[in-house]
Amino acid sequence: MIHIIGISIIALIFGIFLRQHNKTVSLLLIIFACIAVFFESASSLNEIINALSDMASGMSETSAYLKIMFKVLGIALVTQIIADLCRDCGESALAGQTEVAAKIVIVSLILPLLQAVIKVITGLAS
Repeated sequence: MIHIIGISIIALIFGIFLRQHNKTVSLLLIIFACIAVFFESASSLNEIINALSDMASGMSETSAYLKIMFKVLGIALVTQIIADLCRDCGESALAGQTEVAAKIVIVSLILPLLQAVIKVITGLAS
């Protein structure tokens, strides 16, 4: 966690300083810092994925739902980063549209889960 905080603080300080002189270089620095923070935290994400995969290995039907969950989580995380970068560049409309598009994609991904829940509910009601 200390590495992530260090990368973020250093990028923030340099980003603020560079923004006054060259906004393009400042944006590139922030993008590279975001990538560095992601790769620094990826080891923790890998541990979580391995633990959940181990749990789902005995449940064949559940593993399909876990895959959908991971896709949704990935889309949400990437969208948040991209939307924040858009807002940092002053493009709030583009950030908002990116978030709306991601929500539409997420809803389309979770439709099979919703259908499974509805089948369970209607099966219980019968």
